[in-house]
Parts: sequence; C-alpha cells; structure tokens
Amino acid sequence: MRVWSAVSGKFDSSRSLTKRLPAVPAAVPIYARGRTTLLALDFDAKHHNAEQVDTDVDRALGWLHECGARTVTDRSTSGGRHVLVPLATDNPLRVDDIKVLMQLLTARLITLDATPMLNAAQGCITPPGSPTREGGYRRLDGPLDAAIDTFVVRSDRGTVPRLIALLGGATTPRHRTPVAAVAASLTQDERLVGLGRERRLDPRFHRSTPVPEPVATYAATGKFTKAHKALWKSPSEARQSVISHAVLRGASTSDIEKTIATAEWAGLKRAYMDKYGIHFEQALQRDVDKALTWAASIVRPFHELTHKYRYTGGDASFLKDPIRRKWLAHAQLWIDTEFCGTRHRPVLLAVVQALAYTSALAGELIEGVPVVAVGGRSLSHAAGLMSESSVWSSLRLLRETPGSPLLLIARGAGREADRYALTTPATTRGPGQARIERARVEPVHTAWREIGLRGRAMYELVAAGLATNIDDALAGALLRPSNGYAILADLTAAGLIKRDGATLTVGSRSLDDVAAAHGLDTVAADRIVRHRAERIVWRAWLENRLAPPPPPPDTTRDERAADWSITVGTPSLDERASERLWAVTMADGPPPCPDPDLEALDLLSSELGAVVV
Repeated sequence: MRVWSAVSGKFDSSRSLTKRLPAVPAAVPIYARGRTTLLALDFDAKHHNAEQVDTDVDRALGWLHECGARTVTDRSTSGGRHVLVPLATDNPLRVDDIKVLMQLLTARLITLDATPMLNAAQGCITPPGSPTREGGYRRLDGPLDAAIDTFVVRSDRGTVPRLIALLGGATTPRHRTPVAAVAASLTQDERLVGLGRERRLDPRFHRSTPVPEPVATYAATGKFTKAHKALWKSPSEARQSVISHAVLRGASTSDIEKTIATAEWAGLKRAYMDKYGIHFEQALQRDVDKALTWAASIVRPFHELTHKYRYTGGDASFLKDPIRRKWLAHAQLWIDTEFCGTRHRPVLLAVVQALAYTSALAGELIEGVPVVAVGGRSLSHAAGLMSESSVWSSLRLLRETPGSPLLLIARGAGREADRYALTTPATTRGPGQARIERARVEPVHTAWREIGLRGRAMYELVAAGLATNIDDALAGALLRPSNGYAILADLTAAGLIKRDGATLTVGSRSLDDVAAAHGLDTVAADRIVRHRAERIVWRAWLENRLAPPPPPPDTTRDERAADWSITVGTPSLDERASERLWAVTMADGPPPCPDPDLEALDLLSSELGAVVV
C-alpha cells in the first residue's frame, strides 16, 4: 500500500499491506506489472461541490451497468466518491487499453480525475474504510457482503469495449502478444462476411439487444440536445455511435443507406447532410468501415451455442444418478462443516454441483468412483457462469484442503484437462436421506450470477417447501442473522421470495425470469464461443511448440522419418472426427502474454505452489 504524507501531500511512501487499519490515508496500487483488472474512477469534489460529484457518479453508473459492469462505490468526508469496477481477470488491461475510455469519460464528467488510471507506475486508489485527509473514513455504499460478491463475480467480459461503443468511440485496441496477434487475424477472417457495400458482421456475432434509447432518439431526430451532450462530446460522436450500434446488429453500408432514407433515421440523414452536404455517401462509408473494423475486434458470438443445455432443472436421468447424487450430498455436507460462515462456502457448493453434473455428462465410473477430466473454463458454464478465475481458485482450494471430496489423479497436459476422482470426503457423519434427496445433479442456474450465490441455499429451501419462516430459513441455510436478513432482502427485491411478516413463500418471479431479464442466454453463448476461439489459439500454440525440427538436408525422406521416430518420437496431436463433450475439452490454455517475468511467476505458482505477493 502507499501511505499519504502530510508534508508532501502525496502518497509517496510504500509499506506492506497490513490487516490493521492504517492511522493515515492509505491507497492500493491499481496496476501490477503494468496491467490491471480494476477500473477505478475517482470523482473529486475539490474544484466542484458534492452535488456535482453525485450527479456525475449516477450518470457513470447508468452507463456502466448498461454495459455489463458490476460496481462498488464509496464516499469520502470531503464529498468525493470512488467507483470501483472489477473487470474480468482473464484479460488484464494496460494503460493504452484504458486511455480512450478515460478520454471519453472525462469529456463528459467534469469531476472525474483520470490521473490514477493513466499512471501505471504510481496510480493508486484509497479503498473503502481508509482514513481520509480531512478526517473520518471513506464509507462504503451498501453492505459489505454485496461488495465482496461484486469482486468475486466481477463484470462481464468486454465491458470496456461496450462502454467505448456507447460513448461514441470506435477505436481498435492494440495487440501486443503473438497469441493476441493470432486472435486478431482470426477476428478479421471469421467475423466479417461479404464484400464492398455488403460487408457486415458474420450473423453468429449479431447482437439482438435493443439499441439504447439516446442512440435511437438521436437517429430519429438528429437533434444534439443537452441530454446528448452528457453522453457524447460532439455530433460526430453521436453519428458514429448510431452507426456502431447498427453494425453490431448486422447492418452493412447498403442496409444503412436504405435505413437512413426512412423516417426512423431521418434525423441521422439530416445530421450527415448538415455536415457534408447532399453527397454524404463517402463520409457514411468511412464511418461504417471504422465501425466494422472496431466491432470485429471486440464482439463475441451471441446466439451460436456449441452445446445447448438448460439450467431449469437438468436432465431427469442425471437427477436419478444415485452414485453422483450421494457424492454431491457428501461433498455439500463436508463444505458446510469445513467452510461454514466463510465467503468461500457458496462458491464451493456451486463448484461441487458443477463437478457432479459434468461427471454425469461426460465422466466415467472406475470401481464405483466417478472420474472426470474437466478444465476450469468448461466447469464455469455448469457453475452458473461463474468466472473462470473463481473456478480455478475453488478447485485449488478443494485439492489442497485435507479430507476433500476431490482428488486430482492426473494433471492435464497439452489438450488434456486435469483428471479428478470424486471421492467420499472425511466427515464424522454421513448425509441423511433428506440431504441426499435435496442434492440435484444439474447445472447451477445462471440467474445466480446476477443475484449472488450466497442466496441460493435460502431460496432452494423456500422453493422446496422446507422453510416457511425466517428462522427455519436461516437455520437451514446456516446463515447468521445479520447476513441472512441482507440475503433475504436481496431475494425479496428480486421477486424470488415473498415475505409476509415472518412467513416466507415463493415469489412471483422465477430464476428463468431473472436470467431472461439480464440476457444471460446471450452471456452463455458469448462465453462458449470465446472458449472455442481460445482453444483454437491454444492448439495452434501447441502445434508450433511441438513441431519437429527440420531434418538434415543430406538424408532421404525415409531416413528422416526413421531418425525422428527413434530419437524423439512424434507427438500425437490427432484431430478427432468429432469433438468431445464441451465439459471435457477445455484444458488450461497458454500464458496470456509472453512476458518472461509473468511466465516465470505462472510456472512457479502452477508447478511449485508458490504464492505471489
């Protein structure tokens, strides 16, 4: 952490992070080795008042939430506020990736200080709870458990590009690594179809969500109002935003020219004519080309599901699987015993349920013990679209805890995933018949990605009729009253539970309703096809790495083949006629970047169990 100095008025000295609250203001670095997975927005009341800060924060939160961000906010005694956005951990960003977004935001939010996010070496942010320079402490908005859930679940992948699109930007990010370069070439080849004026995004990548209201209004009226000035810096950005949203929904130049001639886009046509005259076609083509190039670099498929499966109850054959159902009940009992009262418990419960389902889907029984080979990416789908990083950390915790129901029997290599045996955990007592009947060998519903996994146990008790009042629900879900009432409030607000005094009943909304309201089918499709793309890159990386060396020029073809097979042995990279089930195909991919320091740290962590501090 960096500690504030009253002499210099800056955070210019470093200390080790401690559990004890510092006596002076302290900040934590935003970047680690030049990369970050946190978007930290610092709204300063120094040159403005607290009311202006609140206005800017509310405006920013609206944009962020529309683009799939999850946020934590706090406020200082000075009136300043922070908005913390935990980004997906599998794609850390550099300053160059953030710069365009910060320029767009600072042009619209006068109290936003972009300095912390644009300084990879010294950028830092004071977290909630820190003392402030004016006296007092930074106070968290909302309950602590909700903030922890936000940092565990994190924001949707692609939040930053979507926010740039909403604000009228169309900048293609720079690609620095060989793996990213391969991905970039695949993007251009696979994500655009057609030629000339019919060039458009491949239909697999089209978005079906409604166009944001400000964008649709500007397209219809062409009036750059005061409300639009809060979103876009100029009419040029407003025009580009309309074009970008049309391109993301599958429009080509030809389509846009037809639409711009209708009343629906009469305002956009008038805006182009005011700027470029009656012959504005060349300018329109230039804006479409810019939007296509940008869109092809950031979109993920929204409808193509490689393996269609439902989260509304699972396959009945899985529910009747007695071996895996009994294992799941054992594993749940062990987790409730070992991790009761910790924030790991709801995440681990989701992971073991996903393991049971994946084992039933694509595993095998060896002497009565379920065995399954599965990677963290695949498991994240069955775990309710949990982030991949959370799955990996949960698997590591399960592997390393004594008496665990999960035994790693073969470490993955190449295209093969880690192989696990689902063993009976060490518990003083086994699960009763009632717990076994409650164990459901099915995927975790994706709605819990939005609601928070901590509320799952209480809801399932109420939905099954096993808890009809608050006391029974708290006792059955093993929740303390303080946490339990906060969870109950969340479930009530979501419409999943109806409370009448102390009596609890199932609410008017279902988990399917919540998932549909948040477009989680789209999120699932996005993630599945992203994993397929990452697997293609991983295969290419493997083939490059394992390719045999060139033979000596003075040997015959037969001699070369014989020599190679004797001295090295040709590695097997056979292309199977049909892919294995989705749950077992995704092993851990190559390192996210070729930085030798990061590769060394990853190797130490994965092979030797080192902890990077």
